[in-house]
Amino acid sequence: MKPGFIRFKRTANLAVLIFFTVTLFGQKPDDGFFAERCLWVVRGNITNKHDIDELFRFARLNSFNHLIVQVRGRGDAYYQSRLVPKGQRIRDKSFDPLALIIEQAQRENIKVHAWVNMYLLWSDQRMPQSDQHLLLHHSDWLDIEQAGVSTPASLVADMEKLREGHEGLYLSPGHPQVADHLVEVCRELLTNYAVDGLHLDYIRYQDADFGRNPVARQLYKKYNGDDPQQLQTSPERWVGNERQYSAKIRKWNEYRRHQVTDLVKQIDLMKENIRPNCVLSAAVKPNLYQAKNQFFQEWDVWLAAGYMDWVFPMNYTADLRAFAANIDIIYDNLPQKYRQRIIMGLATYNQPAADVVDKLLYTRITRFTGISLFSYNTFSQQPGYIRHIYHEMNR
Repeated sequence: MKPGFIRFKRTANLAVLIFFTVTLFGQKPDDGFFAERCLWVVRGNITNKHDIDELFRFARLNSFNHLIVQVRGRGDAYYQSRLVPKGQRIRDKSFDPLALIIEQAQRENIKVHAWVNMYLLWSDQRMPQSDQHLLLHHSDWLDIEQAGVSTPASLVADMEKLREGHEGLYLSPGHPQVADHLVEVCRELLTNYAVDGLHLDYIRYQDADFGRNPVARQLYKKYNGDDPQQLQTSPERWVGNERQYSAKIRKWNEYRRHQVTDLVKQIDLMKENIRPNCVLSAAVKPNLYQAKNQFFQEWDVWLAAGYMDWVFPMNYTADLRAFAANIDIIYDNLPQKYRQRIIMGLATYNQPAADVVDKLLYTRITRFTGISLFSYNTFSQQPGYIRHIYHEMNR
């Protein structure tokens, strides 16, 4: 098939989507700027001054006005912390990447959001180098899929799963000490650094099968009478009484959603007391139904209740129709007044720049005023990539 025909077919698909969008929603293309032009910056790009200088040069030349900078990756700190060890990728442990980034951002008039991975604690096949890492001291705080207690010895088996595509080791949202620890991590950041935003990632369960941390299970059983382990692994016990079983599962799922939402509430309250003008945001699953029912991340509630200033749906699919379908769900569930608080996340790592242009155009047509690109890695590794999307992002 000739490249020209592929391009025509791609454009025709976009034209059809635009036609139906304008017809159904009454939207028309807007020639205004995206008010928020955000760039996710992974921690590997901020380990030394030279790389940080290059980051700001790129951001300035391409009119990004918000940098979402990963300063907590896997239970570590790319800043000075009393609570967690310095990131392993930083050779000079006296170097403070976040302090330097804030200093340069103030000169460049660019907003800096401290991006922190919350429940995700570890994803390497080797144990942490620092003996201060939480994984080595509180493996009993980990979330698990099956009954039992995680110990440093049992983590060897968990690490083996990482070779099979396992996402990583998560802290348990149902363990009360986990929430206390994560609030303190965020409190330390906001107290010591004049960041413009605090950006929460992995603020969710790993998947629907998780939630069986022993302490979390006992707490749920104490107040609700059921053991989640039995609910999730022994549905055959309820044959003939499926309605009651469904009700119990719904209650358990709602409980898990509440655990995550309660942490968001706590962080919001803490933020209001320490740095009220700081923007609290979260990276969220783009399909709202999947977010709520599989990952227990009710981000529509966070927006409606005012716990969260912005949300970033990670609408990373390369398929334009799937990208549009996630936006349809947002339209179906959230009133228009929330749309300016939704920053549409687009991927660059998995698609040609021309396809990103299509998605930027569709985002503009559907009246989302902010976008965020994942991630700076693509632009630093492919210098010509940004040229293809610059006009659509900035016109």
